[in-house]
Amino acid sequence: MVMNFGTSAIPLDMAGTISDNSLVLLITLAVGILLIVLFTLINVLDKYRHRIKLDELQAKQEKLQRYANYQKRRSLRDAISMLNPEERAQLYSIWEDNSVVSRKALFKLNELEDRLRRAERGAELKWAEGRINDIRDTEKKLFPEAFPLKGRTKK
Repeated sequence: MVMNFGTSAIPLDMAGTISDNSLVLLITLAVGILLIVLFTLINVLDKYRHRIKLDELQAKQEKLQRYANYQKRRSLRDAISMLNPEERAQLYSIWEDNSVVSRKALFKLNELEDRLRRAERGAELKWAEGRINDIRDTEKKLFPEAFPLKGRTKK
């Protein structure tokens, strides 16, 4: 049976075919979305696994670096014991001088910081006092009755 709508004719059997094709299309689309989600999930899990391995390798690298630094300090300590007493005394005196200079420099830096902080606070105090005096003078001009004059009596 064929229905005529103006110039085009659509067989009634075609409506069933379209719904069958749309069902296949929807199933294909759902399977495609499912595959995309599955591959994305696999990719995320793979990245996570590789990140864990990378973190483990970085931890091992840091551990080896600490051990290398320890060995370096140990070899330097052992090298000092191989020096003769005069060389060792000279090296110890340099270390002592360095520590004295470091302490003096630290003391001067602390003193400088404290003096700067005191100067900043003093400048802030002077500025605040000036602002308060300016406001007080303005208040006296605006509200003379609130500030009785000393030594003068009211008429």
